[in-house]
Amino acid sequence: MEKKENKIDFLFEKDYYEEESFEKINFKEHKAVKIEFYKCTFTSCIFIKSFFENCVFEKCIFINCDLSVVKFTGSSFIDVKFVNSKMIGIDWTLVQKPVSINFLKCLLNDSSFYKMDLRSAQLEECTAHNVDFENSNLTKVVCRKTDFLNSKFNEADLSFADFTGAFNYSINPSITKIKKAKFSLPEAVSLLNTWDIIIQ
Repeated sequence: MEKKENKIDFLFEKDYYEEESFEKINFKEHKAVKIEFYKCTFTSCIFIKSFFENCVFEKCIFINCDLSVVKFTGSSFIDVKFVNSKMIGIDWTLVQKPVSINFLKCLLNDSSFYKMDLRSAQLEECTAHNVDFENSNLTKVVCRKTDFLNSKFNEADLSFADFTGAFNYSINPSITKIKKAKFSLPEAVSLLNTWDIIIQ
């Protein structure tokens, strides 16, 4: 029988945190307003359904955290990395622009990056089912080994993006820019689905 980890119930009491480490805190369904985090590390924390309004995250890293259905209204992300984290149902269009975020081995299902500028971002070895990337700037984005089942890329700019090892994507080259983008076989054959041809 697995031993359950105790999560410490926590509320942010300061408006500025620098180079602090937060471990196993439970911030579920809580609200934080106008708090700045600089070079902070969050490890095994729970933020389910929490609300961050006009907060700033700069050079922070989230490891093994659950941020499902979090709202980041008006919040800023500057050079922030998420690792092995669960991030289902997040509307990233609510964050302050521009945004600089990277994901490694994260669960990003049912999230929206609609019309966002994600140039040079990283989504490596992630699961991104039903994610909306339509009309987004994904130039030079690294998407290696990511599962994009049922995700939407219509009218996005994927120029110079790296989809090496990515799979389950459905991209229509007629309405999506893919100049110099990298794809792997056999998955890259799906790019021909639009043209109703038979490949033998």
